Amino acid sequence: MGIVARDDVLALRLTLLCAHVAPDVPLLTTLFDRTSGRKLHDALPAVEIISPSALAARDLSAHCARAGARAVPWHRSRLQLVDGALRLLVGAGLGLGLALGLETAASMLALHEGFVDAVYLSARTVATVAAAPEAVHGPAWFKLFSAANMLASLALVAVFTAALVRRVSRPRLTTIWGPCAAPAYDHVLVVGLGQVGFRLGQALRAQGIPVLAVERDPTAPCVRLARKAGIPVAIARGDDRHTLQRLRIERCAVVVAATSDDLVNVSVGLAASDLAPDIAVVMRLGDGEIAAETESLLHLGAISDAHRIAAEALAAALKHLAVRTGPDTTEDDQ
Repeated sequence: MGIVARDDVLALRLTLLCAHVAPDVPLLTTLFDRTSGRKLHDALPAVEIISPSALAARDLSAHCARAGARAVPWHRSRLQLVDGALRLLVGAGLGLGLALGLETAASMLALHEGFVDAVYLSARTVATVAAAPEAVHGPAWFKLFSAANMLASLALVAVFTAALVRRVSRPRLTTIWGPCAAPAYDHVLVVGLGQVGFRLGQALRAQGIPVLAVERDPTAPCVRLARKAGIPVAIARGDDRHTLQRLRIERCAVVVAATSDDLVNVSVGLAASDLAPDIAVVMRLGDGEIAAETESLLHLGAISDAHRIAAEALAAALKHLAVRTGPDTTEDDQ
C-alpha cells in the first residue's frame, strides 16, 4: 500500500491508521520532514519512507555540480555583510576606530602627547566622556577638529548601540566569521529555505561548496535550523531585483530557485538571468506544464521537475515492494 500526501500530518495520520487496521500489509509513505520520518521508522520499522524533499535536493545538487559549483576554500569565497544591522554595526565600529585614530594623531601633533597618553585622552574624547585638559591651551584648529570629531563620535556611538541592540535582540542568521558568514564569491545562492532548500544547503555544505540562502519568512521552521547547520540566511524576497543586486548575484556560481511556488521560481530565474546573464540558473518546478513551457519558451536554465522525480522514486519503490511481498498483498493507494 502506498500513501502519498503533500501534508506530512495527513501522511503520518494515514500511515498510523493503516498500520493499526492492517498491521500485516506492507506500507510505503511519503514524508518531507526528516525528523518525523526517523521517528516513524523507529516506531514502525516495516514502513518504508520516501522523502520527496531529499530527492529534489539531491537532484538540485547534481544540477549545481553540472553548472559549475565547486568546493571553495573560505578565504577565496571572501565575505559579504547581508544583514542590515550587522552592516551598521561594522560600519559604526570602523567609524569609531577611524575617529579614535584621527584624534590620537591630532593630539600627538598639537599637544605633543606621547602615544599612550594620546590614545587614552582620545578615547575619552571619542566616548564623549571628557576632552583632554591640555586641549584648552591647544591651537584653534585642534579645538575645532576635536569638537567636530566628538560630535561625529556621538552620532556613531548612537548608531553602534542601536545596531548592537538589534543584533542581540533577534536571531543572528549571518556572522562576520565562522560557518554562518555569508560568502561573496563563487557560492550557490539558494532562494527559498523550505524543506528542499534547507536540505540542498546541507548537501552543498557537506561538499564544501559555499552557500547563501534567501528566505522571505523569518519564522520559517528551517530558518531556525539553518544556524546550527552552518547555512547563512538573508531575510528578503528572493524574486526582488534589488535583493539580488544587494546580494551581489553577479559574483555567484549558481542561483537555485527552490521555493514551493513554481511561478516564484520562474520569477527568480527571470530576474537572475536579466541581472547576470552569465550566471547558471537552476529552478525547482513541480507543475509539468509550467516546467515544459519554461524550458521551451524562456530557456532560463536547468529545471528540476520535483513531481516527476518523486513519482519515479515512488513507482520504483512500489515495484520493489510488490516483488518482495507478492502481487496479492500489495495495492497502490494514491
